[in-house]
Amino acid sequence: MLCACRDGSWWRSCRSHVTNRVSCSIRTWDAGFVHASRSNAPAHPHDLPDSDLALVTALQDAPRASWAAIGRAIGVSAPTARRRWEAIAESGAAWATTYAGFAAGLLFGLAEVRCRPGTVDAVAAALRAHPKIISVTGMTGERDLVLTILADDMAQFRQLIQSWLGTHEAVTAVRSTIVTRMFSDGSRWRAVGPPHDGLLPTVHESRADGEAASREQWLAALEVLERDGRASARELAERLGTSEAHARRVVRRLVAHGWIQQRIDVSLEQRMWPHALALWLVVPAARLEATALQIAGLPMTRMCAALAGGASNLYVIVWLRELEDAAPMEAELARSLELRVLDRAILLHYYKRVGHLFDEENRREGQVSWLAPLP
Repeated sequence: MLCACRDGSWWRSCRSHVTNRVSCSIRTWDAGFVHASRSNAPAHPHDLPDSDLALVTALQDAPRASWAAIGRAIGVSAPTARRRWEAIAESGAAWATTYAGFAAGLLFGLAEVRCRPGTVDAVAAALRAHPKIISVTGMTGERDLVLTILADDMAQFRQLIQSWLGTHEAVTAVRSTIVTRMFSDGSRWRAVGPPHDGLLPTVHESRADGEAASREQWLAALEVLERDGRASARELAERLGTSEAHARRVVRRLVAHGWIQQRIDVSLEQRMWPHALALWLVVPAARLEATALQIAGLPMTRMCAALAGGASNLYVIVWLRELEDAAPMEAELARSLELRVLDRAILLHYYKRVGHLFDEENRREGQVSWLAPLP
């Protein structure tokens, strides 16, 4: 029985760590993917040695843990850990991403966009400049682009869809849905290796009673952390107008309550998992949560979100090592779980991913703040 506990590059039997297990066939099939993706992948300019992968994984588990804690987790000194991260970030092999969390009372939605022939790149360039459109992805199939939208409220979402997207001269159709629950997103993906459970309490403290912070504190902290996810307590204190100790507490509460999400993205994922499959699923309402949790627990799952207001009620993105793996992956999910695949697509290109902009070679070339003025 293979499960979601990682030991190096293999998935091993461990009943105690998996509450919602998918069938053995999916996890056995997945185990080969994990091993092959690491051992057979071609060389890449951003290849990281195992020691740097360990550092990245530690930061993925606790993006704001102290360098001393990170160093202890991977067996190096604090200055060494910091120096190595700065070199990794400077090379473009990995970067910190901070964004407004689902729990902050915002409206999360998806929009499928069809464009006039020959205009997709131009439309994507225009759409990715909008701060509330946090991701713009080119896809195969019935839609040219899929947008991830994080709006302040329903009114702003409706205005963006109907008055802004709907009036673009090269956009021929827009179909939108609302995300009601995010079961898994990129913040849970790990580069390699087991989690560093000992780091988690340093940032994911037990939730205190009451709200995480005021809206003003949330916006101020988000402004700083969008620019630098590991901004110092001094920088945060200056922006918040408070002491460093209080600034640390505010950020920890914001993260613990899900008002702010942080993750470490790595270019390596384009080498280990160079393709991605998007699935629009229909799941019986009574089984939606259980099914979503099972899919979210798979290591190749990049996103798993419950939807409302459309034909599909579950949207999933999974990484693929080879394009030929798309059909077997879909077949295994349909066979092992109570669901129906309504539609599927292959991701062609990320024009924008959680605020970060990418060129044709998948190199980061800029960032659009979610807090930037609306067009």
